[in-house]
Amino acid sequence: MQLNKLEISEEGTLIHLRGYGWVTVFKFIAKNGRIDYLVTNKENPTREYVKSIMDARWSVEVYHREVKQNCGIERCQARTNRAQRNHIFLAISAWFEQHKRRISEKITLYQQNWHVIKNAIAEQIRGLLVYPN
Repeated sequence: MQLNKLEISEEGTLIHLRGYGWVTVFKFIAKNGRIDYLVTNKENPTREYVKSIMDARWSVEVYHREVKQNCGIERCQARTNRAQRNHIFLAISAWFEQHKRRISEKITLYQQNWHVIKNAIAEQIRGLLVYPN
């Protein structure tokens, strides 16, 4: 059964998938007009339940992107299991510290990164002014 030939309600449409069973399909329309379909096999799901799962899934995606891009979790060159576990632990710990700071200071990830760059540049300029060649 193709979704484009079946009218899917925003409140959920119960359909049968051959070889799988009964599922409920929800239609979500984004502000930009993009349409997403989400499927669940939970009995009598509500739109709010499916939306909460979708939001939780997105926050996990954001976490993984941040820990990869900002904490260097994928740049580990260690060979031993122990060293790899230590690297992963420290990368995740760094992410937690950054996240706590962003919450307490009410800043975005990009503002936080810019503060680090701006302070490093200012320190280099101060060093050049104090010790001219």
